[in-house]
Amino acid sequence: MTSEAGKSVAFDPSKLISDAAQAGDPPYFHRQPPTVTFDFDQGLPDAATYPAELLVRLATETVMEPYALEYSTRGEYMDLSYGNRGLREELARYLDRRDGGRQDPDGIMIVHGSAHGLSLLARAYLQTGDAVFVEAATFPFGIRYFEATDATVVPVAIDTDGIRLDDLRRCIIEARGKGLRPKLVYVIATHQLPTGAVLSLERRRKLLEMAEEFDFMIHEDNVYREHGPGCEVPTLLSLDQTSRVVQTDSFAKTVAPAIRIGWVAGTPEAIMPLSKVRQDLGASMWLQRIMVKYLAEGHHEKHIAQIRAVYAEKRRAASQALRDFCAPEITFDEPVGGWYYWLRLSEDVDWPEVQAECMRRGIAMRPGEMFSNDPAQK
Repeated sequence: MTSEAGKSVAFDPSKLISDAAQAGDPPYFHRQPPTVTFDFDQGLPDAATYPAELLVRLATETVMEPYALEYSTRGEYMDLSYGNRGLREELARYLDRRDGGRQDPDGIMIVHGSAHGLSLLARAYLQTGDAVFVEAATFPFGIRYFEATDATVVPVAIDTDGIRLDDLRRCIIEARGKGLRPKLVYVIATHQLPTGAVLSLERRRKLLEMAEEFDFMIHEDNVYREHGPGCEVPTLLSLDQTSRVVQTDSFAKTVAPAIRIGWVAGTPEAIMPLSKVRQDLGASMWLQRIMVKYLAEGHHEKHIAQIRAVYAEKRRAASQALRDFCAPEITFDEPVGGWYYWLRLSEDVDWPEVQAECMRRGIAMRPGEMFSNDPAQK
């Protein structure tokens, strides 16, 4: 393109972008100033826990194996949609050991981290006229994926025992009254983001009963379960007797964030619709083959035990520091696991000024309203 003076003018693509991109929210992961020393804005694992030497060995051995760098093992073309068959079988065995169930490998799909699985579930199951119910504070990407389907996202109150089922019942009845179909409940049942709450066993069972009563599915986001003792409570997937639960999980939160290998687990019938909306050619097959060896050699359970000890000590130190230096202006419910603290400020605290002062001192934190789709939530 040239101007009247004959000089080149840079093309502006903004006039050609789609309505969806025009309306999209800003990225969840924003650029941090270079002065940040203590980054509490993102949920990131401790780099000291990464099993780097082990992964180097597994990667070196894997790359020399037949078909290591191919799309799929010869004849296994379902791998492109569902993921490496060997990894799905190893994950099924791991879930059986962990949860005491019987997971069908054909009910597992390998994805690019759990967020990818969440987006596929949203596209496979939600549309205009549906209502999806989320915890009042939750994973922001989940809200974004659900809203992109034109479904109505309904926040539900939470407390120290997780999502409040009395409020969920009220929200479902109100949604029905507005002509919406209650389709999905999205819940981070164990070590919830951002509150750290663990959904009690009683509520888990009652939530499954409500799914039958009101005919909805449950999406259990399970990525933080391994980070603390709250994992003794059975998963919703393991308690499910009527095939209404689909669970997402990932190695990114346990092994290392660069390993963007996650999975969606449920019945084969529940997972199949995801293959119809999936538009990529699968997650990295080389990484998947590495993780087959990682699981088959029994490394994951040992690694989980190690990181639990690390994060337990970090939580102890963080809780003590908050009590010693921030009380009574800040109160919190001490998390039993996970990575997150949900801090409540006293009414006389000027949060914008506190945030600005923290940034001046190289400390980054995320405002609570970033975890909600309710403009009134502060």
